[in-house]
Amino acid sequence: MPENILKKLNSKILPQWKVCFYAAVIAGLLAHVYKITNWLPNWDSLVFRYDPQNMLGLGRWFLPVVCSFSSFYDLPFLNGIIAIAFHALGAVYICRILNIQKNITAGLIGAVTVSFPTVTSIMMYNYVVDGYSIAFFLSVLAAYYLTKEKPKFILASLLIALSVGIYQAYITVTIMLILLKMIDEMIFDNVTFSAFLKKSLQVLLSGILGVAIYGIVLKLLLGVFSVELLDYQGMGETASLSNIDIPGSLYVIKETFIKCFFGKSGNINVYVALNAFVAFFTLLYYIKHAVRNTLYKKTVIFLMIAILSILLIFGAAILAFVNPGVDYHNLMLMGYSVFYLFFVMIYERGTEKTERHSVIKCWIVFITALVIIADQIVIANVSYHKAQMAYEKSYGVLVRIADRIEQQPGSEDCDKLLVIGALDDSEAYSVELPPDITGITDGYILRADDETVGQSVLCSAINDYCGYNYSFISGEEKKALMRKDSINTLPQWPLEGCVAVIDDTVVIKLGTEGVN
Repeated sequence: MPENILKKLNSKILPQWKVCFYAAVIAGLLAHVYKITNWLPNWDSLVFRYDPQNMLGLGRWFLPVVCSFSSFYDLPFLNGIIAIAFHALGAVYICRILNIQKNITAGLIGAVTVSFPTVTSIMMYNYVVDGYSIAFFLSVLAAYYLTKEKPKFILASLLIALSVGIYQAYITVTIMLILLKMIDEMIFDNVTFSAFLKKSLQVLLSGILGVAIYGIVLKLLLGVFSVELLDYQGMGETASLSNIDIPGSLYVIKETFIKCFFGKSGNINVYVALNAFVAFFTLLYYIKHAVRNTLYKKTVIFLMIAILSILLIFGAAILAFVNPGVDYHNLMLMGYSVFYLFFVMIYERGTEKTERHSVIKCWIVFITALVIIADQIVIANVSYHKAQMAYEKSYGVLVRIADRIEQQPGSEDCDKLLVIGALDDSEAYSVELPPDITGITDGYILRADDETVGQSVLCSAINDYCGYNYSFISGEEKKALMRKDSINTLPQWPLEGCVAVIDDTVVIKLGTEGVN
């Protein structure tokens, strides 16, 4: 009977796993309920309100499969709940990877994970948030099977391939969790060098196999469907490994790390101060424990710990090595959440000289982690507030544009739309709170047409919100039209005459745009 199976499953779930999951759900709702109970679109949401997510040209061949289960609609509540649930499940498996024994540690891991700023960013791309959250879960699951006492390398390789097939950046989560586990074992479990070396080689081979499976499936599907990789984020160069630039990659990695945890303005605020304290306390504690256990006398082990610690910086942004021109925005930074786990684990790692020292250590970790979680929740809510303001401001402009179109004689017979340029203050795709929250702007969400991925935000929005059925003009047809004097002489929005009917086309000049 179903109830008997559920009772049996429940008996096998450890209390700390339940605490982790429930803490993640509660923190997730506090952080993201604003988003999941409102329609707060960004520019991509206006285009992909309903879309089958066929992102094969971006290398995301498994994305349409996982997104199909919740429909291809941008559903704030359903997709948002799925995202919170899968991040919570991922946090549970992180606890299993790290063999977490205490409820407080487990709860903190769950809450920190689901409220991390990258989750806020992917929530703004709600039409794929269900798929991306599953990619996170699969990446954690891959790390779990790679770090088990008896690893399942083939299964882990398949999970890596599927995760990368949804969104390539989640491979950093797998890498970072494996590095975390190795460092944890070497410092606190006295793992021998031979055991470490054996596990490292197996993990490396499994990772290579997973990426190879991903690449083979991608190549086959590109051939079957006669699709080419789009020139987006250097996808073509990445696939061919033709743009390797080690100095450039190292620069991107350094800048990404600094911007993620300390912002780009140089100002001191709660977020920056918390990260500075966490970094200082974590380094101090791990060094102190290494000295107390005389790990420095074990030269090889000590050297390996140092190397693995340095590799954390590289592992969190490893895609920069295959494409130094990649824009490492916040959607790609979930691997950085692992840095917080080093701090949270201190709650139950190591031994202190006295009970008093142990109590002080636990309170420091507990209170600081709660403040981090609270700060991340505030960042999420401020982000969604900004998203709402940007949407409402853009909607107002959209209605004004529709009014201008209706005032043009002959507009009722037009079925094409030519958009020239973009509104001032519409190009930014992130706000710095800090950190940068990708998918949100303080300006307008009516961005310029993007011919690389074949979308016109204004055309999609005006069709959905104002009842039109325009197709947008792009490519060579757009270039030919823009060479006409009647179009070049149009004034710029919001001046009179910036909306015109030319032949069977409505022309809207929002800003300047060159003709190639």
